[in-house]
Amino acid sequence: MSGVSSAPTAALPLLLIVDDEIDITDTYSMLLELHGFRVVTALHGADALAKAQQEWPALVISDCMMPVMNGLELCAALRALPGGQSLPVILCSGAPERHDLSQSSHNLFLRKPVFFDRLLEEIQRLLPSSP
Repeated sequence: MSGVSSAPTAALPLLLIVDDEIDITDTYSMLLELHGFRVVTALHGADALAKAQQEWPALVISDCMMPVMNGLELCAALRALPGGQSLPVILCSGAPERHDLSQSSHNLFLRKPVFFDRLLEEIQRLLPSSP
């Protein structure tokens, strides 16, 4: 039997991946689903915020630089929602020097490129009950 859980889909943790690069969302989505997570993707922060309000994720992974609403704005908007203060948020960027991260309430910042093993390790650390 493979390492994929046979638990009901609704019982699996929902991760929201936000990035305007479809290759990144598709790759992370496929790999995280293979590791027992449900995944929803969004191409920018406003789309992610709407999806989070439809079904609250267990954790958010977001790029910083995106059109419409960037990752820092998304983090602030999520924190303002009921339950948002406890939502784990991982921000990622290939250009961290372009962002003032001091005012953001994210849980973790990862510099791109983010290798999948590191991302999975950090997800499991932030979600102790993860698969």
